[in-house]
Amino acid sequence: MTEQTSHPVYRLLETQYGECLLDIVVLQMDGPYEGEPTHKRAVLEAFALLNGRERIANNWTQYGFQVTVEPEKMEARPITWEELTWMPENYPRTQKQAQQQRRERVQQGIQHVTRWEVTSLGYAFLDPPYGLDAWGEDFDRLCQVLFPDHDGLEILSWNNTWSNYFDDGNEWWGTACWSAYDRMNNTFVVIGASLTD
Repeated sequence: MTEQTSHPVYRLLETQYGECLLDIVVLQMDGPYEGEPTHKRAVLEAFALLNGRERIANNWTQYGFQVTVEPEKMEARPITWEELTWMPENYPRTQKQAQQQRRERVQQGIQHVTRWEVTSLGYAFLDPPYGLDAWGEDFDRLCQVLFPDHDGLEILSWNNTWSNYFDDGNEWWGTACWSAYDRMNNTFVVIGASLTD
């Protein structure tokens, strides 16, 4: 598999969401697709590629952090598009809508609470430990760039016991690893999330 470094998601993250701490790798397939074993190969390739980056989640490689993996501990389960992209029902679509909701809560004496019931890509992108200046419309944009034809995806969610990558997130905020195979484009998107304060 070959990383698609010209994929538009890299430019989007660099120019619009530079503070996003998700680790996203887009890979072009170079052989036959064989279901979960191919997903596993894509995840392992993506995690190996992370070691060539300046930053991996909360960690800087210049200070010696390197991702290690134990492939024999990897387990996956299929998930739906709706599970991957889940957000609370009333999550603000825009900054203006967020400000309006905040004013209404203050008037009603309600503290700000956004209840994320699951660790989804929505949560990972929109609710990192130190925040991200992004709203529902930004998440929609990210998903459209990553997954232009989400109906043709096969998505797996991976456990978090097979790499030191997950150590930070296991302390507090949470962890996630997803692999999505796009049949139309014959590509994989691998997304890792593991953050702490």
